[in-house]
Amino acid sequence: MHAPDRKSEHLRIAAEPGVEHASATGLEHVRLCHRALPERDLDAVDVDTELLGRRLSAPLIVSAMTGGTAAAAEVNRELARAAASLGIGLALGSGRRLLEDPGLVPTFLPAGGERPPLLLANLGAAQVRGRGGDARADQVVELLGADGLCIHLNPIQEAVQPEGEPTFSGVLDGIAAAVARLAPRPVVVKEVGFGLDPADVALLRQAGAAAIDVAGSGGTNWALIEGRRDEGGTTLAAAFADWGVPTATAVAGARQIAGPLPVIASGGLRDGVDVAKCLALGASACGIARPFLLAARAGRAADAAATVIRQLRIATWAAGARSAAELGPEHLA
Repeated sequence: MHAPDRKSEHLRIAAEPGVEHASATGLEHVRLCHRALPERDLDAVDVDTELLGRRLSAPLIVSAMTGGTAAAAEVNRELARAAASLGIGLALGSGRRLLEDPGLVPTFLPAGGERPPLLLANLGAAQVRGRGGDARADQVVELLGADGLCIHLNPIQEAVQPEGEPTFSGVLDGIAAAVARLAPRPVVVKEVGFGLDPADVALLRQAGAAAIDVAGSGGTNWALIEGRRDEGGTTLAAAFADWGVPTATAVAGARQIAGPLPVIASGGLRDGVDVAKCLALGASACGIARPFLLAARAGRAADAAATVIRQLRIATWAAGARSAAELGPEHLA
């Protein structure tokens, strides 16, 4: 099966029911304080932040999803418009196909649109390892005119995917080489929905990552998506329905190890209250994918993102914080 077909299937299946982790994010057990006397007006609460040297109107990133097909172009046009109009970050889908066909750039970033304040290109671990990996990383960033690169780690997905490449020897060296090649442009390293162990966070910090996106379990499960693409693959994938580090656990663990590196929380976040909880747990920003994918397909990505930002402002205010950046353990019940 050719890559464009795979991308189309990913986009279609990711929007279907039944492709989420069997276990939750852990955020359902996290509660924010409720202050009935916030002692400030809602409009006085700031939610803007600085991430990777860019000013964002809220600590929010539209997480990486897709690219390389006509259907992806429509989704990405809607997502880019939303991110630009609201002043939030945008991480593009895997740019592997661009290395083979640079003419596909418009399916990732439609021409003529406004630019989000933070734009990250994206490559998988398999593309940055080995000889020439750093050059491939540089190429995809240049093709998209991105501010930096997101490298995604997806061992479970690659192992289950019919045409997967579960070859992860040398990935850490590849990440370090990409960091050196792209400097001073930032390299963010993320999982795809199974979380990061603190030991991996320590290794990524040593490799020079500019930020860590834990992408914990509890949201979209890419093993289940790949299982649906292959006859007989459902049984193989089912064993990994609850695999991984729940998002809340991954954020807390990463925060203890990451030191000065920003921790980005993603994986099953659904609204602005989830964002506020992750910020209180120690995240610097949060990524959301599936809710924005569904909204983009309905032509309302900007409305969906604006609602998340408003929910974040209300949650921050009601928890007693002056700003989203101030949220911390003291705001947890």
